[in-house]
This record gives sequence, C-alpha cells and structure tokens, in this order.
Amino acid sequence: MYIETIKNEGDLRALLERPLEDHEPPLGEIMVEKAGFIDKAQLDEALRQQSRNGHLRLGRILIDMGLITREQLQTALALRLGIPYVSLELIEIPSSALSLVPTEIAFRYKVVPLGEFTGFLVIALSDPLAEQTLEAIGFHARQKIKVVMASPRDILLALSKYYSKFDEDQALQESHLRSATSPHNIEEPERGGAQVVELEAKRRPIVRLLNAIVTHGLVAGASDINIRPEIDRIDVYYRVDGRLQYSRTFAKALLPGLVSRVKILGRMDIAERRLPQEGNARLERGDKRVDLRLSILPTIAGESVVIRILDESVGLRPLSGLGLPTTITERLQGALSRPHGLLLVTGPTGSGKSTTLYALLNEIRKRKAHILTIEDPVEYRMDGIEQIQVNERIGIDFATTLKRFMRHDPDTIMVGEIRDAATAAIAIQAALTGHLVLSTLHTNDAPSAVTRLMDMGVEPYLVGSTLLGVIAQRLIRVCCIECGTERDLTSGDLLRLPEAMRSTLSGGLRVKQVKGCSVCRHTGYSGRRLACELMINTPVLADLITGRASPARWTEQAGEDGWRPLAAHALDILLTGETTLDEVCDLV
Repeated sequence: MYIETIKNEGDLRALLERPLEDHEPPLGEIMVEKAGFIDKAQLDEALRQQSRNGHLRLGRILIDMGLITREQLQTALALRLGIPYVSLELIEIPSSALSLVPTEIAFRYKVVPLGEFTGFLVIALSDPLAEQTLEAIGFHARQKIKVVMASPRDILLALSKYYSKFDEDQALQESHLRSATSPHNIEEPERGGAQVVELEAKRRPIVRLLNAIVTHGLVAGASDINIRPEIDRIDVYYRVDGRLQYSRTFAKALLPGLVSRVKILGRMDIAERRLPQEGNARLERGDKRVDLRLSILPTIAGESVVIRILDESVGLRPLSGLGLPTTITERLQGALSRPHGLLLVTGPTGSGKSTTLYALLNEIRKRKAHILTIEDPVEYRMDGIEQIQVNERIGIDFATTLKRFMRHDPDTIMVGEIRDAATAAIAIQAALTGHLVLSTLHTNDAPSAVTRLMDMGVEPYLVGSTLLGVIAQRLIRVCCIECGTERDLTSGDLLRLPEAMRSTLSGGLRVKQVKGCSVCRHTGYSGRRLACELMINTPVLADLITGRASPARWTEQAGEDGWRPLAAHALDILLTGETTLDEVCDLV
C-alpha cells in the first residue's frame, strides 16, 4: 500500500519534508511497475479498449473492467504527480487549522485543512489539479497552499467529524434553551416555548450539525442513523452492513434543536413531544436522490430519532444486479412470465426483501404491464408503477386496498407484506382470478412459507394451486478486499457447521479471514451480498401440498425438484472467498 496513515502533526511534517521523486511515466506504467495494481497483459487490454474509445480515460476503463478500485487509481495518480496520498482516519486536526477555512468553503470545495507549516497551509483534497479550488482556499486562508491527496470518502468523513464539532460549540454558545436533563421533562411545551425551539432549530449551527450527521451516514454507507438521548448526553450510532456502530457523543443541551430540525425536515408537529411521529425528507446529493424516512419516539430521557436512508442506487436494482446464481435467476424469470399466481419473498427484518421485490417489479415493468402496489411504507418511487401508501387512520390498509385493486384492471399486484388472514385470503383470491401477486412473509426458509399460509387459514388446495414459488434470503457481509487473507479450513471449523454441510466439503480447502483496516473502518467487511434459496412449486409438489402431506415430505420433494437450502448458497459464497466462516455460521 502507498497510502500513508498520519496520526499527528509530527507524522504530517515528516511526510512533507520527505523528498519525493518527480514521476513522469504514463499512468499505466506506474500501475504495473511501481504500484503493482495490474499486470502487463491487463494494461495492454485496457489500452486496446481505450484506442477503440478514445474519449475514455485509462483509469475509468480499468475501474469498469474491475481491475482496480477508485482508491488505487488515486494512489497511482499521487505517485505520478509526486504528491503524498494519506489516510485521514487517525489524525487529530488542530482547531487553528480548521479556523482558517470556513465551514461553507470547506464543504463546497471538499477540502480538509490539516495544519500550518513554514508559512504554508496544508490541505487534503481528492483532486490536486483543481486550480479553482486551490485559488479559492488560498484566497480565504490568505496563505500559500501545500497539497496532499486523500480519498473522497476520507475527506467527507473528516469534514463531518471536525466541522460538526465547531458547529456543536457554536450552537451551545448561541443556545438559550434549558438543558433537558430531567428524566421527567417530556411534557408538551407551551406555544411560546415551541416557537423558541423552532427558532433554535433554524439556526445555522444546528442546521449544519444535522447535515454533518446525515452526510457522515451517507458516506459511511449506513442504512440507519440513530440519535439516542441518554441522561446526560446524546449518542449517535450508524448501522453499517447490518451492524450498529457507535460514532460520537454530543452535549444534551443540543437535543431540542436537533429533534426540532428533524421535525421541520419531515413536516411534523414541532410542539408535540409526547407522541411518536413519522415523516419523510428528500436530499439531492450531486446527481443522486436520497430519501430519508424519519421516526421520532419519546423516551424518559428525551425524544429519540432514527433516520432511515433510502438510496435509490442501492435499493433499486435490476434482477441481474442482485447477485443471484444464474439458475435461480432463470427460474425466477420463468415464474414471472406466468400470467397469474403468488410469488413470495421471505426472511427476517433487514434481509433485503424490499430490494428483491423492487427488482422483480422492475423485470415485470419491461412488459408494459399495469402494476399496482400497496406498501407500508413506499420506500422507493418507480416510474410506470402506481404505488399506494398504507394509512390505516383513513382506512387504507392492505386488505381493504387489495379489494379495491381488483376493480382497477391490474396485471400485477404487489402487497408489501401478508400480515394477517384477511390479507392472505384476498391475495390468494387475486392470484386465482388472473393476477400475478408478489408479497413478503416473515419465515426463516422457503418451505415454511407454505405452513405459514395454512396457519393463516388458507386451505391447502388454494396454496397448492396458486403458489408459484418462494424466495428465502439473508444478507451476508463481504470481506474487505484490502485486509482479507486466506487460511486453511480446519477440523475445528468443520465442527461449527451442520453435519449436512460438513459432508459436502473436502480436504485442502482455504477460506477467508479478516482483521480490519482503515479502508473497512476496522470491521473486516465492506458491503453485503445476497444469500438465498428458491423453491418453485412444481406439479408434483402442488399435489403434495393439496393432499396435506407433511412439511418434511414436501421439503424433500422440493429438493428433488431443484431447491437448495439457503445454507448451501452461503457455503458457496464462503468457498469463493467472498465471506468468512463466522458469517456463514451466523446464518445456519
């Protein structure tokens, strides 16, 4: 690795004083000979593609080919330009440096001031050739500039970390609110008090502070942001790759302003502090649109906030982008081509069921079908699909809306979840009367979905005649490409696996292990992928279900018809080196 980790001012000074060679060789040559990111054959192939597409840069082509990461491209550029490339994770930036670049300028140009050395201000940025940025920073700082490179992710994380501390201090100084430290202080404020809270929520430090919290979550790839009140503080957590990670603590006096700012964004009642509230907001981040689902819950320590991040680039994928095995994708496409029937997606909360449902809808949408959905909530908006949000206060629930759907000439109906007997009965009726119905259930595996429908009161002959198939799924964490290493699979490892899985393994196998690094924030993992199983309802299986055969018998028949348990797919992922034994054991 050519990324320097700087921990303090001394490390930074030593790095800047180190003589750097002036590299003029082409970028591709540096990647092969100096950095070793690719070999000569891979470079030659990329250059051939560039000759056919002259408008594309070599770095872009190598990334598209999957041969390098964005960070490796930046490292090579830094080597070519003779500029230090640093990791900002461990350094403590002095407030004297931060004060030289105003918050608005730092965020606008995506730069982090690191310190002052011999009349120069040292700044980190991802594009050292951006002359306009360098001129703007030099003008505001009134100093000459020295540049180091860092990844865009590192820069945004550093900005949200350090400048949010500035805003926290300023907000505390400006705040005239009483610190809500009493555990009994949850009474509704008077109208005048609510106006003070609203005014506080619109002050620039509070606005920037909440923006920094949300930005940090977006950059870190979080699915949820938790702002939790404690007796004497506020703790902020981010859920990344399904795991909750502590981030930082704020002063308790900032809670009313932060919560009120969330309420303003979500168009909620600022004066109401006794009841739970929900709302929505939308962010424009570059050319990306990100929706936020906001939830506020009153606790004895104050109002707790959870912000769900709904990123369309993550949640809206084509069927081919789910990472399913080819055989499962082909069998799913066969089920989706049927004009009527029931297709279910099962799994616990947080297993990616909604993403799979939207991918299935995206596949059906290609046929120009009339698609209606009833969801709670509508997580992503899709063109060409009529989506309805559940609102039980005015009578819009799953069962009632499904009845109305039948008169609206749909080809395909998507029900967010089959929660009760009434919804199950109407969904089955819709499937019987010529509609393709998609929905979700909370079961651990595909065969259990049959039992769950029967437990809800659906007759076995109706399940056997309408069910097309069941997908059961989990999300499994993927090893970090930087710190993942291989090791031999031991006899002790085998004892951690079920007997059925052990029998499929042979000696001499190697698996991945992780230790954590700055790239993965010391978790050892970066991202998640789908592990799944698909049970297709064949004629023989349908006869067994209709004839009230035992669950063990129809599960056996499903295996004969091509169903493989989810654990088998997880084992495949382990043996390809994408995940670890610990992750597989968590599933089984």
